Amino acid sequence: MLNEIASADALTWLSICVKALVYATSLTAAGSALCIIFLRALPASEVIVLKRFAVWLALAAAVLSLVRIPLRAGFLMGGTWQGATDPMILGMVAQSPLGTSMAVRLTGLALILMLLLSVRTGRVAAGLGVLLVAVSFVLRGHALQEPRLLLGALITVHLLGLAFWIGAFVPLYRAARMDHGGRLAHEFGRKAVYVVASLTVAGGIALGLFIGNPITAAFTSYGQFFLLKLTAFLAIITLAAWNKMQLTPALLRGDIDARDRLQMSIRWEVGLVLWILFTTAMLTVVSAPVAL
Repeated sequence: MLNEIASADALTWLSICVKALVYATSLTAAGSALCIIFLRALPASEVIVLKRFAVWLALAAAVLSLVRIPLRAGFLMGGTWQGATDPMILGMVAQSPLGTSMAVRLTGLALILMLLLSVRTGRVAAGLGVLLVAVSFVLRGHALQEPRLLLGALITVHLLGLAFWIGAFVPLYRAARMDHGGRLAHEFGRKAVYVVASLTVAGGIALGLFIGNPITAAFTSYGQFFLLKLTAFLAIITLAAWNKMQLTPALLRGDIDARDRLQMSIRWEVGLVLWILFTTAMLTVVSAPVAL
């Protein structure tokens, strides 16, 4: 693992950073839309704030996704910057699975912008957009291996659960100091149980299909990168359990100190999720599953 990191050039590191930002902005935009659709305890004023947040993130995700085309072209030209402006190479990348994935993601992000329309029409369109954003990540890379349909379904479910989790950070953080904070945290906690189950089951099965023998995988770069992700995920689950069992009941009782503790917990979760996304970007750029 350290060898792959040490040998990465400037273009590779830029590709990793942009890819991580694509993950973060796309999934947060999608998750914000899911929170607007499924969290009933969100007051109207907070729904407006979250809509604007989702729209800006969707626009940022679209721009970052487009940036990946010249970066990939440069990679195909041996890691040179000249490839990023070569029309023929750019055309090849646009017609590759990366181009297809990007087109589907841009369509999904555009539909998320429909949140600005009337409630029913906008939410239905945004819901479809969220699904397309999740699907876009399974149209290239390791997810194209067999069994392709099963892997695609598992990763899509995994990403939808992750998006909902990430999307709740902002409304929960803002609500911590408001009267509706306890109700919102309680509702999210109830629904997060199913989210964690979907993340764990779908991610576990997909991982088994990817790496095969876990003992063998532990000695590969892919397996080592994944262990870093798994450690961060377990830390997030621990924080989430503390939030649900300790902080949410305290918020419902009106405990003022619980507000600060919840916001601190959310800041830690944000940091851990960013680490997971960055590690995922490194994993998919510089390594591959041992089973492949």
